[in-house]
Amino acid sequence: MNEQKQDRRSRRTQKLLKDSLIELMQEKEFKNITVKDITERADLNRGTFYLHYSDTYHLLQDIEDEVLTSFQEMINSYSHSFHGNSLLPILNPIIHYIGENAALCHILFENNASVDFLDRFHHLIHQNGLEIIRAMFPGADTPVTNCFFEFITYGLIGMLKQWVDSGQQLPRKKLAELADKAIMGTAERLLSAS
Repeated sequence: MNEQKQDRRSRRTQKLLKDSLIELMQEKEFKNITVKDITERADLNRGTFYLHYSDTYHLLQDIEDEVLTSFQEMINSYSHSFHGNSLLPILNPIIHYIGENAALCHILFENNASVDFLDRFHHLIHQNGLEIIRAMFPGADTPVTNCFFEFITYGLIGMLKQWVDSGQQLPRKKLAELADKAIMGTAERLLSAS
């Protein structure tokens, strides 16, 4: 019982620290944020911070890992549910998550402190999507598929980034449909013929 209470308290403290960092990153550049800034915002002492994280970069890395893990879990949960030639069962929950966490995603897409978040996000999309596309187009030429997927992956990231940056002007469902048409329409034209 005491261990559960400790785990819950630890998770709550980590969430406070993460939320504080996210708030501060909306106000100033990451490189200018100190542990003191974060703990003051969270109303915690510095010792508590160091029980969980070695520095601000470690905290940011934990936030990024959490987001990427959530994306991977969504892909794992929904990848079995596609129908025909549509990626909507996977795109819809991811776009919903990004919409619900727009401030966080905006920060991660823009963040210059972590040079690898977008690379890791690209890798996640590439790794999962390539498997799906190969299953849909088993006869497609491998070099063509690889080129197609690089194009689509960066395009999808750009589309999501633009959507967040513009204040989500398109409804989520419309964005998912647009992304699905861009991916599947291009795949049909390029990979069916290869």
